[in-house]
Amino acid sequence: HHENLRAEWPVDGTTGYEFANLVLGLLIDPAGEEAFTRAYTDFTGHRQTFSEVVRKSKLRIMRYEMASELNVLAREAARIARQNPRTADFTQNLLRRAIREVVACFPVYRTYIDSEGQPTDDDRRDLNWAFTQARASEKDLDPSVFDFLASLFSGDLVANGRSGFSRHCVLRLAMKLQQYSGPVMAKGLEDTAFYRYNRFVALNEVGGHPDRFGVTLSQFHKANAKRAQKWPNSMLTTSTHDTKRGEDTRARLAVLSEMPDEWVRHVQTWSRILRARIGDVQGTAPPDRVDEYLLYQLLIGTWPAELTGCGNKPTESALATYTERLKGAMTKSVREAKVHSNWSAPDAAYEAAVLAFVDTALDVKQSSAFLAAFLPFQERIATLGVQNSLVQTTLKLTSPGVPDIYQGAELWDLSLVDPDNRRPIDYEERARIQEAVAGTATNVPALLQNWRDGGIKLFVTSRLLALRAEHPELFAVGDYEPLSVSGEDADRVCAFARRTADHLLIVVVARFPSRSSEPNEWHDTEVTLPAESAPQLSNIFTNARVASAGSTISVSAALDGLPVGVLTGGTAYDTSDTRVAASTTSGIPTARDACSSRSRSHSEGI
Repeated sequence: HHENLRAEWPVDGTTGYEFANLVLGLLIDPAGEEAFTRAYTDFTGHRQTFSEVVRKSKLRIMRYEMASELNVLAREAARIARQNPRTADFTQNLLRRAIREVVACFPVYRTYIDSEGQPTDDDRRDLNWAFTQARASEKDLDPSVFDFLASLFSGDLVANGRSGFSRHCVLRLAMKLQQYSGPVMAKGLEDTAFYRYNRFVALNEVGGHPDRFGVTLSQFHKANAKRAQKWPNSMLTTSTHDTKRGEDTRARLAVLSEMPDEWVRHVQTWSRILRARIGDVQGTAPPDRVDEYLLYQLLIGTWPAELTGCGNKPTESALATYTERLKGAMTKSVREAKVHSNWSAPDAAYEAAVLAFVDTALDVKQSSAFLAAFLPFQERIATLGVQNSLVQTTLKLTSPGVPDIYQGAELWDLSLVDPDNRRPIDYEERARIQEAVAGTATNVPALLQNWRDGGIKLFVTSRLLALRAEHPELFAVGDYEPLSVSGEDADRVCAFARRTADHLLIVVVARFPSRSSEPNEWHDTEVTLPAESAPQLSNIFTNARVASAGSTISVSAALDGLPVGVLTGGTAYDTSDTRVAASTTSGIPTARDACSSRSRSHSEGI
């Protein structure tokens, strides 16, 4: 999170994972962190910090999967050491041990030293951090070993032409380290630690930091303003082929951050029911508590929309496909964690126990007690999660940058880890729903009330795509201005303006949906408008005209019963054109053609 995209690189931006984590962080209530952490440690007994989990995971990767590459680095470092009498005593084994610890403590994927041998200030910062941490972890090693390696990997060893070391060999090895530290981080962090540390799996996302619980409004605005100024063509991603969970799964899970105490009470109840069912009164049988805790989060986050709020428990046939999907995700999670099983030597007994536990939870014939306890809470979280999903979609399509719509995510994307997020897509269904929600006479409250088919998300998406098509300059180069919010519920509102000389866009979205009993309950909360705003604005979702009260508008009027409001002014946004734009594009082809494709690589999409 402390890294900056380097201005001298010939790129337009990033593929957008940092935006996915930024917008998710905005939906997470930081006030729930302490209680959430306590709930996790009490239930699982897992008390390691995330940084320690990452370090140990990287050490494991270097011990097994990437041991040979580490040996190569140590051997070449020893050859360089022998070029000078002062370092000739550093053995290959000694250097391997030191390099392993430095890479394990690396705070980023890699540095970017090249054959010129001039590290930037950012490179030095990250190298200094890694070596400081490594020295603290490996106190038995002579400090001079780390001094030598620090000079070697920064290129400082040959900064003086009379050092006695081969400049070519030193810089070549420094660049080799960069080629090694990256994959070690990828395998250790994303493919191991993210499956071992399950405090709040919504945060265990590509480019994310599971130990950073939430993003402040000021941090969100600062990141958006910086992107608008320096990287206006950077991608804005919320789902890809590689995200650990679908965008709406994460949005739904974010609701739990608002109610950690209630969440843990439910978890304890579910665990007692299921463990009693398998005869595990002591709670020591597999799965272990960390994997069990993951299962409950996956159930809440990915429970199918069509099975939510059915009134009765779902049938066995209705649950069959979902059960297999969930079992596949749990198997992958157990193997990636590399604690009880792994890909090269699976523990069949442990994995069978995990899958049997899933079957027990979703067995409609025998586990009625679990489903009876689970389904009411699940419905509540899913319904609140819809509001978060619409906020996420709106912010992606209005923030500075180029939005990326992953194919299939036009409706609810409640997918699990890949390959679950690469299942076939029903485009005919999406076309049918798009046809139903197109036009100016759409009953928006009814769409929100009947949210299960995803029509409300597709409606918001198509309206915003039509707006982007009508005003491309506004979204490509329009200024970004955070708007201040005042009133009792100010912290629940994020608002900003995008504007050009002839057009103004006001975006208002609601956070923390569980805090309000009524969707339009905003008391005296108001948004301060930019200077020289139009006296009347138009809501592109409801077609309502919103008059400003001097320099402010009420949040209630801006949202008009929805969790999101996008208001236009200046050159009036003719809502009759919305129907034309939506019908012409059919919604789905626009999303598919204008944004990157599920069936091709991100590099091709960009």
